[in-house]
Amino acid sequence: MSAITNSTRRSKAEAPQPADPGTESSDWAGAPLRSTLRLLAVPAVFAISLTVFRIHTNAFILYGFAALFGLLLLVQLRKGPEALLAVLIIYMPLARLYAARIAPGLNGTNSLELLLIAVWIISAYKNQTKLFSPYPFTRMVSLWLGLALISVFTAMARIGLHPFIWNYLEPLRGFLDQFIIFFLFVNVIRDKNMARRLIVYMMVSAAIIYVFGLHEWWETRNYASIEKSRLLGPVGQPNDFAAQVIYAFAPILAYGAYYFPRWKSLRLAPLVLVGLRVLLAAFSRGAYLAFAMELMTLSFVKSKKFLVLVLLVLGTIYFFIPELVPNSMKARVEQTYTDRTPGAEIDKSADSRLILWNAAITMSLESPLLGKGFDQFSSLVPSYVSGYYSGVTGGATDNQNMFLYAASNMGIPSLLTLLAILAALVWRSWGLYRRGTCDIDRIIGLGAVAIVAGLVGVNMFGTHVIDTSVDGFFWVYLAIVARLLPPAAQPTSAKNKHAPRRR
Repeated sequence: MSAITNSTRRSKAEAPQPADPGTESSDWAGAPLRSTLRLLAVPAVFAISLTVFRIHTNAFILYGFAALFGLLLLVQLRKGPEALLAVLIIYMPLARLYAARIAPGLNGTNSLELLLIAVWIISAYKNQTKLFSPYPFTRMVSLWLGLALISVFTAMARIGLHPFIWNYLEPLRGFLDQFIIFFLFVNVIRDKNMARRLIVYMMVSAAIIYVFGLHEWWETRNYASIEKSRLLGPVGQPNDFAAQVIYAFAPILAYGAYYFPRWKSLRLAPLVLVGLRVLLAAFSRGAYLAFAMELMTLSFVKSKKFLVLVLLVLGTIYFFIPELVPNSMKARVEQTYTDRTPGAEIDKSADSRLILWNAAITMSLESPLLGKGFDQFSSLVPSYVSGYYSGVTGGATDNQNMFLYAASNMGIPSLLTLLAILAALVWRSWGLYRRGTCDIDRIIGLGAVAIVAGLVGVNMFGTHVIDTSVDGFFWVYLAIVARLLPPAAQPTSAKNKHAPRRR
């Protein structure tokens, strides 16, 4: 009898244990993905139809559609928060174009966020879980948020409470919106499989904005000058749109690179080509550099052989088949030197950036800990630039560099925190790519490294981490990676506390 009991115990111990929910990836897509994609097809077709067929919209059409789609979304919410997360991913890049202002201070983005907050609180109460969980990156993002809030009080101390509220409340709302998006996504995502599906919705969102850009390019391609033909995109500004395109490229390029040289890598090739056409037509030199950084970083992480292959292909085109390089791209790059004013070495746009950077560096050195206050660079720069009012900076008030923006407005600690977030994302995503147990996890890890490279490149010549309509892809990506990473190990005491005692 004792032998039988021991044998039974051994067989139970040796039997495979069920995996934690969401850790297995063989069925990460399935019915939830198809159901959500069917729902997303409704606003996608509506938005594209309005643009392609030039349908004149009014408040009745827009709000009527919003009400109808809202009912469909509420029905879908019975299955969980995934549909709402997907809708927010689709809507964020289009938020400026379709603001859907419901009331003063309340627009489409705010409405979706409030609904998501309600779902978050109800889910936490129903499942008896904490609202905020210590996922990867949450502490660093919280620190950056704290430093941003300190810079608000620094600005108020300099200019006063009422002037700040009157002039800077809207930029502050847009800046803080990034943190709301990150914390909502990282806490509302239920499991790893849901996190994996969100990357698909990001690709769908990328396809939508590329279609917008392609349609606009078709109408502006014959304009007389580069400046007139630059694409504005759904964000309404060419450099912002170029940054949006760069962020959206990351998971798509990662998919193609990961499966290369298998034929599977060509599935998204048409989308890549459309994205490249749109990127070229945005005529942003910073975005051209950012794409090169994104491609080179992704190739390096993929493998040394793949990097060598990419370099050989690009080198062959540049040296032996230069006619393959678009003339519009050559013209835009050559403007740096051909459109300069007498006595200058570079064009006015590039030269003004150098002037603004020097002003931002001076401000950062004067107030290294707290900076000058949230978004105060624009009001202070005339005091730091000789001849500013005569147009020496081309009328620009932004310092044209996200990293100097953080240092001059919020202090050097804020800059270091931002760099730490980016470095941590690269390090942990690289590990996810190398040690991932399934294809989709490794693709996401590869894409995360690429999005950081693109972010660094595009933000060297602009400030594109201040508004979710432009950088929403980055914050969603950060939340996805956070949920795919293994949880932090519990302390030994905590493990032993719940461990069964041996007799």
